[in-house]
Amino acid sequence: MTTLLADKYYNATLTELFEVEKGLWIFRVKPDKGMSDYKPGQYTTLGLGIWEPCVEGNGPEVLKPGQEKQLLRRAYSVSHPMVNAKTGNLYTNAELDFYEFYVALVLHSAPVTTPPRLTPRLFALKAGSRLAYGPKMTGHYNLDGLKPESDVVFFATGTGEAPHNAMVWQLLSEGHKGKIVSSVCTRHRADQAYRAVHEKLEKRYPNYHVIYMATREEDEPKLYCQDLIRQNLLEKKAGIQLDPSNTHVYLCGNPSMIGRPEEKEGVKIYPKPEGIIEILEKKGFSMSLPTKPGNIHFEAYW
Repeated sequence: MTTLLADKYYNATLTELFEVEKGLWIFRVKPDKGMSDYKPGQYTTLGLGIWEPCVEGNGPEVLKPGQEKQLLRRAYSVSHPMVNAKTGNLYTNAELDFYEFYVALVLHSAPVTTPPRLTPRLFALKAGSRLAYGPKMTGHYNLDGLKPESDVVFFATGTGEAPHNAMVWQLLSEGHKGKIVSSVCTRHRADQAYRAVHEKLEKRYPNYHVIYMATREEDEPKLYCQDLIRQNLLEKKAGIQLDPSNTHVYLCGNPSMIGRPEEKEGVKIYPKPEGIIEILEKKGFSMSLPTKPGNIHFEAYW
């Protein structure tokens, strides 16, 4: 029965996986019917049947009658390998026959039952495993509207770096003339899966700079993305000033880093502690919304 269900739903193969840390993996997924067009920054879905086993350590799940035959789907931003290891150059679209995903696993190991979840099943896969892939990419988080001379600053926490990898690749591939800065905050340096490739690109492209921060390493200061702005460290570390007339800022990751406000009776209510949106709006930036373009772009990662 499970073989029949897999044949019905699965349309892609996990060709490679890289274990960065326990519970932090890079997945490469090859669709059966070839690659779909997408804009870097967008996301798609991955799926596995509820009948698939979970990784060891996952807590008990409660299933409704008949649910064991259903497919679990979840949206993931598309990451990017950026550099072809064989040539040492940026990938071209023609060289890619897979999509890359950067995924963190959070196990619920308590005895309390939970609904079925996808990531514990993803982390039980091996190279060659079959899975479902949503061929339609979607999302408004992309580089539309940028001018070639615009400065671009990315802020990410953890796996929120994934869509920024694809965006950085696009900008460098197109010969973007403005400055590009990618800032990533993690708990530990071991969690910085893409750091080596970004630092190589930084040496190759004079207008590209990277800033990596690890908040739980004793030999480096405890800095968060917000601190780079508050303490003027972007200018010191990357030579860039946040000018709202020429700078676009992209935010992906922890909601407390992003700090999206609520609006009540026409008044913005910002969350505490202060997030980047509040800091930037005090400097003259504005949120980009589907109905109102701005220069602060954000993706709520969870």
